[in-house]
Order: sequence, then C-alpha cells, then structure tokens
Amino acid sequence: MSLSTLAQLAESSKQLTSHIGGLQLPHIERGIDQIENQSRKLAAKTTKPIDLADNKAHFFLAKGGVDANAMNSTLNAINLKSTFEPFQPIHDTDTEAFLKYQHEQIIVNTIDESRRETVMDFDSNFETSLNYDWERTKKRIFEELGQHHGQANGAEKDFGASTRSFRGASSSSYVPGIGQNPASLDSLFSTLRPYYKVVYDLCDARLQGSAYPLASSFVEASRLAHKDQANPKIQETWELLVSVLGEQELRNGRFQSQTLKERVYANAYLNSPYKSPSAAALRQHLIRGSRTFLEKQFMNHIEAAVAENPAEANLGGVPSLMNTIRAFVQLKYLRYGSWSQPNLEIANGQAVWAQLYYMLRTGNAHEALKYATEIEQSFAPADRQFVTYLATYLESEDRTLPTPMQERLLSDFNQRIRYSSDTVDPYKLTLYKIIGRCELNKRTTPVIGALEDFMWLQLSMIREPKNDTMPQDKYDLADFQALVLKYGPNYFNPKNNSPLQYFQVLIYSQQFERAIHYLSSSKAYTVETVHMAIALTYYGLLRIPSVHRVSDPNPFTVSSDAQGREISHYNFTQLIHYQARIIAERYPTEALTYLYQICLNTDLSPATNQEQIQLCHSYIQELVLQSSDYPSLLGSTRHGIKTPGVIEKYLRLIKIENSDQFVKDITIKAAASKAKEGRVDDAIQLYSIAEAYNQVIELLNRQLAEVIANPGLQNSGNGPADSGVNIPAIRRWINEYVQDPKINQQIIPRNLETCGILLKLVEFMELYERAKYEAAVSVIEELDLIPLEADMTMIAKKAERFQNLDECVARNFPDVLLKTMESLYKLYQTLKSSPYDEAGRRDHMTMLKRRARTLMMFAGSIKFRMPADTYARLNRLDVMIVA
Repeated sequence: MSLSTLAQLAESSKQLTSHIGGLQLPHIERGIDQIENQSRKLAAKTTKPIDLADNKAHFFLAKGGVDANAMNSTLNAINLKSTFEPFQPIHDTDTEAFLKYQHEQIIVNTIDESRRETVMDFDSNFETSLNYDWERTKKRIFEELGQHHGQANGAEKDFGASTRSFRGASSSSYVPGIGQNPASLDSLFSTLRPYYKVVYDLCDARLQGSAYPLASSFVEASRLAHKDQANPKIQETWELLVSVLGEQELRNGRFQSQTLKERVYANAYLNSPYKSPSAAALRQHLIRGSRTFLEKQFMNHIEAAVAENPAEANLGGVPSLMNTIRAFVQLKYLRYGSWSQPNLEIANGQAVWAQLYYMLRTGNAHEALKYATEIEQSFAPADRQFVTYLATYLESEDRTLPTPMQERLLSDFNQRIRYSSDTVDPYKLTLYKIIGRCELNKRTTPVIGALEDFMWLQLSMIREPKNDTMPQDKYDLADFQALVLKYGPNYFNPKNNSPLQYFQVLIYSQQFERAIHYLSSSKAYTVETVHMAIALTYYGLLRIPSVHRVSDPNPFTVSSDAQGREISHYNFTQLIHYQARIIAERYPTEALTYLYQICLNTDLSPATNQEQIQLCHSYIQELVLQSSDYPSLLGSTRHGIKTPGVIEKYLRLIKIENSDQFVKDITIKAAASKAKEGRVDDAIQLYSIAEAYNQVIELLNRQLAEVIANPGLQNSGNGPADSGVNIPAIRRWINEYVQDPKINQQIIPRNLETCGILLKLVEFMELYERAKYEAAVSVIEELDLIPLEADMTMIAKKAERFQNLDECVARNFPDVLLKTMESLYKLYQTLKSSPYDEAGRRDHMTMLKRRARTLMMFAGSIKFRMPADTYARLNRLDVMIVA
C-alpha cells in the first residue's frame, strides 16, 4: 500500500468524527500496536461464521458411523507437554551431598517423631493423672459441701414438703455440722471420747454375738461428755430413745429378761409392707415406748413439784401414788381452801376427775380403775357408766371399746359433754375423749397445756385402722406425722434455741430419718447426731437410700412405695464417713471404729448390701492411705512372722471372712492406689504387708529403671530416706527374698531375673558416672547381655534374647549401649594418647576395636528397636575407634 493511500485513509478517519468537532475535544492518538490489539479484541467478540464445509464433513462422517465431536474431544484431551521428557529421572551425581542430605533428613524426622511421641505420651499420662485426681477431688468437694449447711428457715414447708421439694430445693442440701467443730479437734474429741468408748464396746459385743444396750450406754456417756457444761435436754433425749427402743430391765449394762439383739426391728421397719401385721405391731410397740417415756417424765414432774412445795401440796404422812396425785391437784388448784377452777367436780373434798386423769397421764391406768371403782357412788348417776367404759378400755389389747359400747359412749358424750364444754369438768371431757376417741378432728382439750401433754394425747388417740373403720373414726400414725409436719420446726422450736425439742417430736412420731437430718443442722449437737444415728441403725430403725450417691450432698430423700405412701431415707453411710474423716488424721484407730458401723446395713437387698460393704472397705482404705501408719493398722511381716493390725480383729464386722480376703479387698487395693498415684515407696510397703512379693519386685524394677534413666534419683543410703531410691536397701530386700524359700516361690522367676539385671545396670551406670570405664565394661561382660567378643551366631542369639527382655530393661537398653560404646571409646583414647609404644597397649587397642565392631554389629541387628540418633551416635563412636 502506498503512502498516499495511507494518507487518504487517515484523512477519511478524521472525517468520521467531524460531526462532533464543535465540542472542542482533544483527539486520541493511537499507535499501530494499540490499534492491532484493539482490532484483535473486537474480532474475538464477533461471532465466527459457521463453515458449511465443516457441516458437510460432520454429516459425511456421521453416515460412516464416526462421532466427530467425540473424536475432537479425545484429541483435545491429549497432553503433549511431556512427550519429549525422559522416562527415568536424571539423578544428581553428587553422592556425598545426597547422603548428607538424607542423613540430616533422617535425624530431623527422628527428632520430630520422638518429640511428637513424647508430647503425645505426656498429654496422655497427664490427662489420665488429671482425670484421676479430678475424680478424687470432685468426690471430696461434694463431700465437703456438707461443711456449709444453712439453718432451715420457714415453717412446715422445710420438713413437710413433698418428694419433689426435698430433692429439688437447694436450701435443703445436706451438710452435717460435724465438720464445723466449735473449737478444735482436741476439744471435739474430748466430747466424743465417752461416746467412742461405748461404740468400741459395741464392736466387741458384736464380735461376741451378744446383745448390747446401746442407747442406755449412751445415756451415761452423754452425762460424762457434758459434765463440764451440763445439758439436761441431751440426757432426756437419750432416755426417750431408751424408752422408744424398749431397752428395759438392765443391770450393770446387761439385759436381764427381754433381750434386744442387733437389728431387732429391721425386718418389720425396713423390709415389711406398711400394712403388714409385723409393721403394724412395731408401730404400736414404738408408740407404747414413747407414751411410757412421757408418762414417767410427768410422774417425775409431779413428785418434784410436790417435793418443792410441801406446805401447799399437803401430802401427808403416807406418800402413796394416790396421795401424791391428790397433793399435786391441790397444789395446782386449791388456794386458801378454795378451788381456783370452778368447773372441777369435787367429791369428798377431792377433784375426782382431775385425779383420775393424772393417774392415767402418769401411766397408772389400773390404779385409776381401782380408784374409779372406789368412788363410783360419788359420781353423778349419769357418769357411773364411766367405770364400765374404763374397765373395758383397759381390758382391750388395742385399747378400743366394742362398737355398741363405743356408740353408747359417743351418744352420752354428745348429749351431756360436747356442747357444755364451758361448764363441764375439763378433765372429764378429756377422759371421755381418750377412752371413746371422741371428736378426733379436735387435737386438744382445755387441760392440755405443755407440749409433752399434747404429744401424750396424740399417742393415746392413735389406732391402727381396720377394714371397717369409718373415715371419721380414723386417726393413725400417718395422720399424726402429717400433723407434726404441718406445724413444722418453727412451731415446736419458735426461738430456734432448742433443736432437741423438735427432734423429740419427730421421734414421738416415728420419723427417725427426718429427726437425724434435722439435728444434723445444729452445730451444738453434732456428736449426738452421729451416735443417735448409730443407735437407730443398730436396732434397724433408720432407712438408708437404696443407691448411694456421692455426688448428692443431700442425705435426706423421700420416695414413694407402690401404694403412693412417702418413705424417708437418710444416708447413714455418708454421716459416718464424715465423722471418721474429721478425726482420722489424729485418731485413726478411733475413726476406724466408726467406719465398722457402716456394715450394720447389710441385711437389706443384695445390691444394697454389696454397696454398703464396698463403701465401708473403700473408706477404710482411704483412711489407711491417709494415716500412712500401715503396720499398726494393717499389720506387718518380719522374718516370716506376721503381726496383725488393729483392723484384722474386726474383720467379721466389715463382712470379710478371713485374712486372705482382707488382704485382697483392703491392703492390695490400697497398694494399687498408691502405685497409681506414683507413691512407689508406700505401694511397696503395702504390698510387703500383704505379702504380695511379686508386686513388690515389679515396683522395685520400675524404680530401678527410673534410676538407670536418671542416675540423680539414686540414694546411696546415707541421705534422708525420702531423698531418692535407696539402692542398698533394695539389694538387702532382694537378698532376703531370695534366701527365704516361702517368699521366693511367690515371685515369678522372670521378674527376679529382671531385678538382678537392673541392679547390675545400676552398678554399671554408677561406675560410668564415676569414670571407672574399665570396671563398667567388666560389669557389662559379667551381665552377658551385650556381646563384646562373639561371632555372628552369638550376636544373633543375643539379639533374640533382647526381644524377650522386660520392658524395664528394654527401654533403657539404647542408653546402656551408648554408654558402653562411650566407655570403650574413652579407654581407646586413653591408650591412644599414651606416649609408650608397647605391644600390650597395641593388643589392648586392637581388642577395643574388635569389641566396638562387635557391639556395632549387635546394635545393627536390633537397630529398629532403638532411636535412629542412638544408632548414629554409636556409628560415629565406632568410626572414631576403628579409624
């Protein structure tokens, strides 16, 4: 193309924008290359026309059965980039650099692998140890929750709540006060000591299979425990338990007639259905015991009142029961010859109904009948039938009247007494109410003043319902219990200064589990709480939960039986454990005495029995480990003579048949626990006590292996006992075990052989550290584990023997090989640097070279059982010797 043509094209292009020239915009000048690039971009955007020839070719090939598109895709998929590359890689010819690189990579990989395995092992062991420690700590934390108990506040909702509120309310979490001793442990134990003496005597009695009046013994113990600061309420509460439990006719601490054996009430109270005859009979028996206590207590009150006011009482010369009751009534109502109570019926100058009531109130029912018969003619005609009512009432076994007589009495009561309560004698109203069980919906009468009177009236009105009992005639123990819970602790102990008051009320109503739970909240009665629980458990009157939950700090729970009746449970085991833990550090033997009582609850279901036994054993084991006084608690063996510990005397109480089972269940488990904690010395001592000498050897092997790996752990025997592993002592033990045939036959020969090898290796390490290389090599020769002078056959045998070595030896073997080679090298260097050129020196150097070469061949046969860097170091030392 000519220049003129190009010029014309340029001019024509300028004319293309002539229509916008008036805007005075600058022209954009583009070079040839820019124009070419822009042209290509525009061309790429245009649609490529379909070549008709290509279409014809596609049709032609398709008729012949050829898929042109598939063939095109296959051709496009062919990669021709590597067509001219060689089939085999061309290696670098620098062999030395390659080997150096490979060697460095092996070392780096070995270090990384070892570091990774070390970190993994550490993390695994740390996690295992942490989890183990956390489980123990968590258990201790849950148990220590019992040290922060808040006083119950509120009225009956705290003790009369439903099952759900007892389990769900955080305010009712269990915390016995025994952990919060008011002064110090010594102060606590000074109070505890008299009670402990009784518990100790109880254990002896149980061993002999004899009955023991436990509650009566605690009465005297309470007097001694509080002799410096007398508290009559404590002794009174113990006397209540004596009466309720039925400990009667005692002389010198022995039952004289009716003997109460261990767990005498357990079957009826714990195992029998509520409506069974045995359970009903037990309830009536316990009610009579409570009522008897109240009656004796009131009689003592009458006698004390009369004695304090002889002039006003005007007892007279004969202090008979009748005269005493008459004097008390006069003291109460007679003022200057006039009766202060206008409603009293007076006959022959005596308040007859009042005297009859107080005879009945003091438990002298038959004397009351005799008196009523004597004064029958003094009654109003309408009241003379009362003597018949009273006689029939006393003759009845369950203190009930026949239905016709009951209806006649109720009719008489409704017509003459019920609606004339303002004018009728209040004592006559009360007597009719008791004998005829009138107005059961009314819980009291005008003559009922003190709490004890109210309790006695309720106990006198309770009857076991019969099938034909009408709803209005029903008032049984369950109704009384509901009444007590309705009033709650704030009613019976409004100032919160007398917890024993409400405790007694709960005992009257046979709510023993609630009673112990309530008293445990009072710091002042922590010692009494524990021993009252022991007394109730001993006779089988404390129900424990069927499943022991350590994580549940609340020991008091309520469940329901098949009939929907609420059943209370109290965790007696937990309470005893707390008590034992408090005194265990200073008084371990005394603490054990309390732990023995846990197995009182082993006459229940098989699962519960087994659980209680296991808990008892675990707590004993815990105490033993805490005290560290193993010989006195578990016994000891010296020169084949076994001295039993204090626990073995009471094996039968903790359901262990013989010494062998004791060793298995207590001592061996304690030793295993110490071994798991890493307390090897304690574990060895415990295994020795258990005469488990094979386990002792295994632990000694572990200790010796640690010493070989870390020689700083060794104790020569001159330093403190706990400053390291005492190798001389281990050697003495091994000699004793080997020389004693009885012990020797218990030890697996392989463990004993391993121990011997490890002791030799310890000796080798000690000589090496002291730079006595010749002696160290001699020990290796004597040990005959590492071949130093051998042919290939012997090397193969030694390598095969290495496969069967104990782990304690095998894991230290690489270090032993390395130090052996280093000893040979040190000896070689000493000879090499010698200025003397002697034939003996040259022969010795030749021998060292031969030994090093033999050691390397042996190491090569077991190289895959060693770290790679160890083999490399051995190789380097070998080269330095041989070169």
